[in-house]
Amino acid sequence: MNINLITLTSALHAKNKALIKESDCFIDEINTDLMDEDITLVKNAKDSPIDAVFIASGGAEAAFKKIVKDLTTPFILFSSNKNNSLAACFEIKSYCAQIGHPCCFLSGKLDEIALALKHVSNVVIAKEKVMNTNIGLIGGSSSWLIASELNKKEIYDAFKINLVHIKMDELYSLIELKEIDTNHKRYSDLVRKFKDKETLSMALYIYSALKKLVAKYDLKALTIKCFDLLKKYKNTACLALAMLNEEGIVSACEGDVPSLLTMYLLYALTGRPSFMANISEINLQDLSVILAHCTVPLNMVDKYELLTHFESDLGIGVKGRLAEGDISIVKLSKKLGLNDNLLITGKIKESLSLPGFCRTQIRVQLDEGAMYALLKENVGNHLIVTYSDVLPDFYPLLNLFKNSEL
Repeated sequence: MNINLITLTSALHAKNKALIKESDCFIDEINTDLMDEDITLVKNAKDSPIDAVFIASGGAEAAFKKIVKDLTTPFILFSSNKNNSLAACFEIKSYCAQIGHPCCFLSGKLDEIALALKHVSNVVIAKEKVMNTNIGLIGGSSSWLIASELNKKEIYDAFKINLVHIKMDELYSLIELKEIDTNHKRYSDLVRKFKDKETLSMALYIYSALKKLVAKYDLKALTIKCFDLLKKYKNTACLALAMLNEEGIVSACEGDVPSLLTMYLLYALTGRPSFMANISEINLQDLSVILAHCTVPLNMVDKYELLTHFESDLGIGVKGRLAEGDISIVKLSKKLGLNDNLLITGKIKESLSLPGFCRTQIRVQLDEGAMYALLKENVGNHLIVTYSDVLPDFYPLLNLFKNSEL
């Protein structure tokens, strides 16, 4: 991704070849640090989601004042810390605050500025990805989610995301078409793993029907009142959601919209799938928790098997093995604001096969602070697990939506 670079100096330094060369070398070194991130500072970059204003010397304030109204909001402001450039940045930052034109001010050593540019770019791109996109709520929310219902206006006001309500009858009509994509990359493996052909076929009918809704409504994400399928078809959406998440169509269970929004924002930030799980056990003595659910993205596990759905013993549930490693556990509260959300880190100690829990099970090690936050925050019964470290970016993304600031 190219970031539009605007370099400003004072009129006194405009023809100072030594300063110009020094500034160009500074930008080149930043771009070298950013090379692995596929981010580049480029002068006059077209279609850039953000402007970066580099103050190369003191006395650039007047030049900045002439261009400020044409800059993206927020824009990036940074200096080389030489030639009185930092002092000019502080004057410009204060001026922007006075006129209500938000900027993200970066300072520090070269590698620190490069790292900050990476995070700022990631957050701005994530916002652009989700704004004015459609997410689907199929059949409404499950009756037990008494603390998790959200309406269309609340979601749009918070994130400029459109919630599309889709009736279960429309899904049913598509399921009745009984279509299966036998060319799907997972098809042969699924047939090998689950011998009940009739049950597997129904699970794949559900997958194909959901794919048709995704195409019809241009959905980037969806959640479904999946337990209704148990009544009508004696089957589940567990396999379908596992396959959709693998394909980058963010998919959540039980009509849980806060969980879906959390997963969608995480995907926009990281490009990685996430695991939506129940809090199934808390051990205060060793500061561990068990998280479990009957679906998991197929590209998030190193192996999986197909069993029945845990609560009903019907249809197909997915039991996946998640590798040991560092994770983030995230959940937006119903308020969709900057407060009362959950964002903690932990470590997957092991995948489990215990009776009395949903099929995919992990034991997660927390520290005291994370356990306290988990018990303190009111975020409902589902948590979202990702292997990515989203601590530097998640709250800045929320703040960008709320205040147009990073």
